[in-house]
Amino acid sequence: MTRQARIAIISAVFTGTFLIAATPVAAHGIGGRSDLPVPVSFFIVGAGIAIVVSFMALAALWPEPRLQDPLLDRPLTGRWIPYLRSILGIIGLLGLMLVILAGTFNRDGGRTIGPVLVWVYLWLVVPFLAVVLGNWWSVISPWRLIARWVNSDALEQSNRGKHFGVWPAAAAFVAFTWLELVADSSSNPRSLAVTALLYSIYILVITRLLGVKTGLATGGLFENYNRVIGSISTLKWDIDSSTGNLRILRRGWLRGLTGLRDTPGLTFFIVAMIGTVTYDGISGAEWWSQQTKSLRGNDFFETSALLGTIAVIGTAYWLASAIAGRMAGRAGHAVPIARTFAHSLVPIAFAYAFAHYFTLIVIEGQTLLHATSDPFGLGWNLFGTANWRIAWVPAPEIVWYIQVAVIVIGHIVGVILAHDRSLHEFGKEVAIRTQYAMLFLMVLLTALGLLILSG
Repeated sequence: MTRQARIAIISAVFTGTFLIAATPVAAHGIGGRSDLPVPVSFFIVGAGIAIVVSFMALAALWPEPRLQDPLLDRPLTGRWIPYLRSILGIIGLLGLMLVILAGTFNRDGGRTIGPVLVWVYLWLVVPFLAVVLGNWWSVISPWRLIARWVNSDALEQSNRGKHFGVWPAAAAFVAFTWLELVADSSSNPRSLAVTALLYSIYILVITRLLGVKTGLATGGLFENYNRVIGSISTLKWDIDSSTGNLRILRRGWLRGLTGLRDTPGLTFFIVAMIGTVTYDGISGAEWWSQQTKSLRGNDFFETSALLGTIAVIGTAYWLASAIAGRMAGRAGHAVPIARTFAHSLVPIAFAYAFAHYFTLIVIEGQTLLHATSDPFGLGWNLFGTANWRIAWVPAPEIVWYIQVAVIVIGHIVGVILAHDRSLHEFGKEVAIRTQYAMLFLMVLLTALGLLILSG
């Protein structure tokens, strides 16, 4: 049997399985999207077919690795670039100060600028813009600025940092998402101020122990989160070590992703990015609420469910990696293979997060205009916008189409990255069959993502 025949058979099986699996949701509405012209299952099936077809096209038309060799970076030029670092640094520092001061001065628990700055702009807008702009957090980060001021004399402990990898940052990521998804005080201005202060202390301690550069790379939650998502961009932000000047470099398409270093803990970090958003979507679904009604608000149960969701996603990815290794004659090498292909999950993680939080950004992001006039909830109207109301709410069907497109594109990019890396790692003779399990995983993740969004 030829390779093309095997690909066609496997693809047909995946597509058939996908059609059968999606059939039960054909009669269900999608909450506020019940007026869509076709059932939700049509979108799910169409998304799955698009991913399978992209896999078939890659198998036929992409016989050699094309993304593994880094292209030369080309710097952007402009008189504004030298000033950008200072301007963005001031904005970041001002944002941190406002979060802390809002929690300090607000006494009655009224609406302040803290929650919108933390949960909309810090957590969503800044990293999502990194997909286009690159990792601009490296310049706007207030904690990087503070660490340089306080610990500029700390010696770099790069060897010690290698042992830790990014595990401290991954643990901080899970803890921060726990604060968002489980803790009752996630929107309390005082709790956010305390969290900001504790995180500042943590950054100062780890940069004192490991040095500023190594400490932030090892333990910086937002540094690593923005670095991972920013690797999707064709732009790279770099501080010249000799002059201290900011440089913005252009690189080849997807080269930032293929260039992600195989650092201990990075695979878990990326899996946690998918798992936490998945849990957020599941916990908000109607069927989940009905099944866990008596356990709602139980911190132990919700924490276990959050960690369990991450574990399920991680286990599924490990199994796909183990099967890929067996197909390539590398049985027992699931962990190294999982680390090798972890970068292919980044577009999926971004697509999940963007699709899930799109309406939150559009709607809650507008409240910043109100909050800037009354940042501490004291009844001020500094800029005349204290009475500002949300001006635009996108139609549910438009939101749905955007969500579907983002999720499908994210998974197709993941298929491209996995295919190219498999060609590089295993050679074209076995590369295609090693990706069957990964393809199946991505199809399932697509279905899961759309089902969660629909329900």
